[in-house]
Amino acid sequence: MQIWTHRGNPGPENTLEGFSQAWIDGIRHFETDIHCTSDGVLVLAHDSDISRLTGQRKEINDISWQELQEHKIDGEFDWTTLDELHTQYDQAQISVDIKSDHALEPFLQWAEGKDLSNYIVGSFSAERVNRVREEFPTLTTALTSKEILFIAAGLGRLLPGHSAKRVAMVPPRFKGIKILTRSFVDFCSAHSIDINVWTINSDEELDQIRHLPISGIITDHYRRFI
Repeated sequence: MQIWTHRGNPGPENTLEGFSQAWIDGIRHFETDIHCTSDGVLVLAHDSDISRLTGQRKEINDISWQELQEHKIDGEFDWTTLDELHTQYDQAQISVDIKSDHALEPFLQWAEGKDLSNYIVGSFSAERVNRVREEFPTLTTALTSKEILFIAAGLGRLLPGHSAKRVAMVPPRFKGIKILTRSFVDFCSAHSIDINVWTINSDEELDQIRHLPISGIITDHYRRFI
């Protein structure tokens, strides 16, 4: 079973330091998120603003890369660009969640001409995922929320076919709805869709899904599982 570090945790969130320590510890699967600065730099960040990590109430898409770097994560760590992660860890499997419309076009431009065979690209926005699929039809993408709910409800047969690989990046439940239904698991197995489950942080949580044919877990505490 693959162990994915969620945002580089338990190291400093979405930083090279966090992912570097995970790599040293033998983790080869990275999950991260991207936003875009006002001058078009794709940065690893989950939230649209930087207040949780820096104490400053600023939106990433309203400030430049230079200004962003003036506000250290946890008062100590530099922000990391997607390009830095891509360059330094081209042997890692990387799952990227495009968090905003503002980041979509810069991502498409950044991806042009790159070997992204080790990437999974997803978003909570189906429009963003579908745009990525249109521009890069062979790129592996995560199932959209609509696709996930259709499959979980036993309606996967109604979804259009596809040739590129799809991956399910899913929680066991979402907003009270059970995702890992028998229909979901059977459909994914029949269509070669890997299932990676988030966010699994305890043995008890893992025990609840261990019997299922999942490919991996995404966790804030990878050391508990290696």
